[in-house]
Amino acid sequence: MIDQLLGAKMPMSADTQKETFQMIIEDTLGEDGDYETVRNIHETLNDMIEEHKEEPDPLTLDKTDVKKIFEQSGVPNEKMENFEKNFEENAGEKATLLASNIAETRKFNIETPDVVIKVNPDRMDLVETRMIDGRQCLVIPVDDHIEVNGINVRTMKVKGVAGPKAGGSGEAVENAEDDVVPFDED
Repeated sequence: MIDQLLGAKMPMSADTQKETFQMIIEDTLGEDGDYETVRNIHETLNDMIEEHKEEPDPLTLDKTDVKKIFEQSGVPNEKMENFEKNFEENAGEKATLLASNIAETRKFNIETPDVVIKVNPDRMDLVETRMIDGRQCLVIPVDDHIEVNGINVRTMKVKGVAGPKAGGSGEAVENAEDDVVPFDED
């Protein structure tokens, strides 16, 4: 109706812009969409927002801008062949998206059916994908401490620690650091 009365399209809501951007990513990458490429798209977008933050006008992205983001983020050329069609079908030929509506600058979530990992967007580089024993895995190096439900824990068991099941006091023996083993080795 707005199209007919004013001769202009009604702007998309923030949620619609975000969903549209996600669909453009999914349609462009297809089934070959991998973690690294999607992470790179989000990093590139967040970098653009950071560079633009001193500007008075909000950062808007048209089809050409989004295409550059995808290309800079390592989307393969064969996937980019359908980019313009995907953009136009999802957003419209002359659509613009507000970067602040489509970017997640405060959070970066990785979800599987059973696990949700929340990563500081500034540290997305910590999460890697690897094949381990023939399985696709997300790997997060732990150089500091970790918490499980608010409790500080180690990532590795220490040999020589007598636990309650062994009837010990739970104190570690000297040089226990030399006896660190992964949890799955018992």
